[in-house]
Amino acid sequence: MDYLNPTTGRTTMGRRARALSINSITEHQQNAMNTSLDNLQNDLSLINSQWNRTLTEKTNPLELALAFLDDTSVGLGHRYQEFNQLKSQIGAHLQDVVNEHSQVFNANVASYGKTVACITEAQENTSHLKRNLNLVNENITMQKGSLMELNESNMKFSRTISVLSSVEELLQLPEKVEDHIRNEEYKDVQKSLERGFQLLNNEELKNLKPLKPIRQQLELQEHVLFNNLIEELHNIIYSKKNTPDMDNDLLKTISITQNGFTSLENYLYNIANIDIMKHSHDINSKLDIFVQNIGNPTTASIRTMLPANLEESEYYRIFHLLSLLHDINRLPTALSILINRSKEEIHNIILKSTEKVRKKNPTLIKMTMDIPIDNNLGLTVRDLSSMIMRECFWEIFIKLLFAMQAHRAIFESLKVIQTSSVGSSSSPSTNAAYRIDKVWNKLLDEILRLLSRYLNNPALSVTNNNIPTNNKRNRSGSRSAAPALPKRENPQIFNLQDNIDDGSAARNHAGELKALLKDIFPGFAVSSNMDLESIYIKDESFEQEESLLPPSVFNMKVILEPFLLFSEASSKLLPEALSKNTTLSMKFFTDYMDKQFYPKVKLSFDALFVTKVESNNPYALENIEENRNIFKAAMDFQNLLYSTLAVTNTTNAFRKKLINVILNLLEKFYQYYLNIFKDLLGPADAKLNKRFFQTWLNNDILMNYEDGILHGDETKFSDETKEIFKYCKQFFKKGNSLTKNSMFNTITVDIAIHLTSTIYWINSWLPQLKKIVNPDNTTGTELEVDTLRNDWTFFEATGVSKFEKVGSLNILLDKESGARFDDIALGFSSLQFKLLSVLRFDTRGRTIYRIGRLFQNVKIWNLDVGSTELDQNVASLISELRMIENKLNQQLPGTGKDKVIAGIDVTANSAFIAGAQSISVMNSNGVKKMVRNINVLQHTLRNLYSDPSKINMLEATEFYGLCDSNENELFQRIEDGQLEYCSIDDLKTILRLQFSEELDKQAKRASMTSTRTASRPMNARYDDAMKKLGDMKKLDRSNSTKKK
Repeated sequence: MDYLNPTTGRTTMGRRARALSINSITEHQQNAMNTSLDNLQNDLSLINSQWNRTLTEKTNPLELALAFLDDTSVGLGHRYQEFNQLKSQIGAHLQDVVNEHSQVFNANVASYGKTVACITEAQENTSHLKRNLNLVNENITMQKGSLMELNESNMKFSRTISVLSSVEELLQLPEKVEDHIRNEEYKDVQKSLERGFQLLNNEELKNLKPLKPIRQQLELQEHVLFNNLIEELHNIIYSKKNTPDMDNDLLKTISITQNGFTSLENYLYNIANIDIMKHSHDINSKLDIFVQNIGNPTTASIRTMLPANLEESEYYRIFHLLSLLHDINRLPTALSILINRSKEEIHNIILKSTEKVRKKNPTLIKMTMDIPIDNNLGLTVRDLSSMIMRECFWEIFIKLLFAMQAHRAIFESLKVIQTSSVGSSSSPSTNAAYRIDKVWNKLLDEILRLLSRYLNNPALSVTNNNIPTNNKRNRSGSRSAAPALPKRENPQIFNLQDNIDDGSAARNHAGELKALLKDIFPGFAVSSNMDLESIYIKDESFEQEESLLPPSVFNMKVILEPFLLFSEASSKLLPEALSKNTTLSMKFFTDYMDKQFYPKVKLSFDALFVTKVESNNPYALENIEENRNIFKAAMDFQNLLYSTLAVTNTTNAFRKKLINVILNLLEKFYQYYLNIFKDLLGPADAKLNKRFFQTWLNNDILMNYEDGILHGDETKFSDETKEIFKYCKQFFKKGNSLTKNSMFNTITVDIAIHLTSTIYWINSWLPQLKKIVNPDNTTGTELEVDTLRNDWTFFEATGVSKFEKVGSLNILLDKESGARFDDIALGFSSLQFKLLSVLRFDTRGRTIYRIGRLFQNVKIWNLDVGSTELDQNVASLISELRMIENKLNQQLPGTGKDKVIAGIDVTANSAFIAGAQSISVMNSNGVKKMVRNINVLQHTLRNLYSDPSKINMLEATEFYGLCDSNENELFQRIEDGQLEYCSIDDLKTILRLQFSEELDKQAKRASMTSTRTASRPMNARYDDAMKKLGDMKKLDRSNSTKKK
């Protein structure tokens, strides 16, 4: 059957293994393959239909061949040809199928070969399994102990394999952890460490000594992770790497350019117009959003959200780091470290911020530090360091604020983290786990130290005590009442070399230990003394760096806005549960300003008063007009006061506390000159004071007369003179209480006149500063923070000359402070009144003293010849009065001179008339001499007074003229009422002097004779005249009584 052979070109190799290959078939080949199969299928169908009875499963080929050989009707010979034809057809179709499916056939043959090989292998495996089963069947009959050993051996091998896998994993972990740490992939570090400790705590690996270095390395890496997490938290909380966004936003706001402003003016304009309430709300907005976000979703959703939001806000980063610390079971330790290190970190914020300024502006800082302590009223806007200092304090307070916000974020995060770990709605240990109030108290303590360093000038406490000896007590007679500044809370806590008395080696060791401690603990300050009982630092104490500015309350100019913004923005950062036992920010601000800053302000202004007024020579002069001088201290005080009014801005706003400071200054100023006035008068004790001024000033009746006279009432001259003479009735006698020392000397006269001129000048401008307002009428819409800002803002001090030209300065006062101001102004008015009165007393005292000396020195008035010589005492009086008048005319404005001179002629008249009592004998030549002195003095007084017609010494002239007449003329004058200015004693003196010369001659003649004369007619005449005078006065008194 050759047609069944393969087609030509195919080689047959009996033992060649067919390879299994798969080739792609085209569509034409596929159709041909299908056609060949269809033809073969038709042949089979034909056999089934026409040969189904002949060809069956049980057909015997031999029987079929015999049937084809039988040509009978029973045989199949007649169908043999058909059978052969069918066989050829089937063969041909089968050949087509084989030809068309040769590739598939070959693949099937190959598959068949592989199948045979697999079956063979399976048979071998089956045989092997059968043998093993037989072996197992044999082993089943073995003893139980052998099976247990086999089982243990199997388990041991299994554990060994597991341990080896774990060891291999452990050996790779440290390197993976290091990579994660370098990349700051802290979550992966935590997972790797957790897996490592889980493997190391496995029973098989727990006690393996070779793995101890791995355990130690993982523990070290866990510690490194913990430290890195802590440092990362500190970096975020205290802004060590990046400045908070809110700081940048504020600085951008400050730097907005305004048209027409210089850079400095622009900067200060933006500072002055910062909306503290708005910025405090904006600063807290991110924290509020964070708290809201972590409060609403579940913890699982928060943690899912974290990776995408870590860079959005520092608070989410904090939450993430706290979660990691919680996962490694180190959260309580971390919280303790955060609280314990907070004071040091807060201090470092201040330290680094100031050091940054110091490095950027070394020259400017040096110049600023060289400013004298008493220099004006703080930095001016023209000083570039003002802007630098403001930026420095903005940075400090903004970083402190962000640190507190970060601690609040930690507090809120702990609620969520601990809630998830406890599985309840709230964690009872939240407050106890993180005492944010302790951090707050430490922060307030550092702020207090910062403010003290820049606002508390330690020199102020001794300024009032270090003034010259003659001015050491203040002018009120007591020390300043300003409270002492608060002392530093942390006293010296680590002393070196305290108990070392000699130069032993212990001292060197102590010095080395001190240097070593400084190297080990940078930022810590070690004192120069050493307590040998302990070498340990018992408490934290930080190096207090030198301030960038000399300490002064006026540094509040650059501190107030950031300090107030911090206080307002942090007012709600403390949880309500923890805020009950601590000081809230706004209360801290108000308490500090009221209880510490305000006393420092008063103390500073007191020190300025001492420095600029009290410590200088109180009698130094300053020229204000062509020839007019005042005490320089008054001009210095005006400069200080005007600058103070400008700095405190009392012209535009009523500021009660600062008004009190200004009123205190004015009271000190008044007390200063009141004490100079008291020093001028001498001791108040009459026994110690030889001057009559104090006595006359204490006479209320006399001072009422002086008040009337100084207000233009000329009718009080006589009454004034009578009161003055009450204290020196015997002025014409030697040994009386009125002496040269009772009056001012040349120096004290100058002081009194210049003091009066100074008080005049003060009264010319001081009352004009007063302006009463009603603060109750102000609207209540102003926010508390704006009120505090207005209460404590210091403004710029401009030159005094500018104020004088504009005349725009006022002191806005309410009713209460206005009353205090009125008392001060009234005090200066009263001081001016007393000074004018004292000058009047001095001129009258000089007049009385010099006229009294005239009567004391000249004993003989019954001259033989007439004399026109002027008495030396009258000449001295004239010289002194001219000198005083000249100074008064130069120094006192307006009618000041006339107020002192007015009425002095009345005093002179009374002195000349009263002095006549000391004259024993007087003739016509004596009268002429006296009248000559009176007329010269009158002429001089008229030249001294602006209205000469008001100077009249006719009474003294008439008095002595009557002494040269007879008794009849005297009685006629009395009857005519022309001698009402004379008392009965004065009239008796006139009568006595009229008869004095004759009586003296009569007495001399009587003394020359040895026998008594029978009668003395002159005596009788004198006695009659005296009797008549007495009767006339009695009659006058009775008439006066009847008229009444």
